[in-house]
Amino acid sequence: MDLPTGTKAEESKVAGDNLAQLGKAGAVLMVCRTCGKKGDHWTSRCPYKDLAPQTDAFVDKPPASDTTVAAPGAGKAAYVPPSMRPGAERASGSDMRRRNDENSVRVTNLSEDTREPDLLELFRPFGAVTRVYVAIDQKTGMSRGFGFVNFVNREDAERAINKLNGYGYDSLILRVEWATPRAT
Repeated sequence: MDLPTGTKAEESKVAGDNLAQLGKAGAVLMVCRTCGKKGDHWTSRCPYKDLAPQTDAFVDKPPASDTTVAAPGAGKAAYVPPSMRPGAERASGSDMRRRNDENSVRVTNLSEDTREPDLLELFRPFGAVTRVYVAIDQKTGMSRGFGFVNFVNREDAERAINKLNGYGYDSLILRVEWATPRAT
């Protein structure tokens, strides 16, 4: 049976010779990782793989001395995170999490329906607000009745306390006072 040109049988015969055809067509040839030559073979079909030296380690593996530093007083080398290595700046991690509690206001007697955008809307007229937090019960998803508002300026926070302490909000009378700093 004669098959017309371009059939699957002819295509499969040509498919094994793709690399040679690519080289002739002027396409970019791959570099063999075993022998390092550009050519008509890839690493898995390298004719020189039996002659190449066997290596057990990865080429890109970093030397052990870069990731381990001997801990003071320890006999073995132990991993030391980059932030703890000699010469690393210490202030970056802990200072980023610290916030300015001096301008923080505690709001109590909030209704169960109060959310952070509600408190932001209530306190924004007094000045720039940096953070709003409403305590939410994990099981019910409802407000626990208190929250915190942090202001940029202490004067703005003081004005908010003076105006909103005793203010009727959502059928309840709010209690607004300076927040006591957390004990660390």
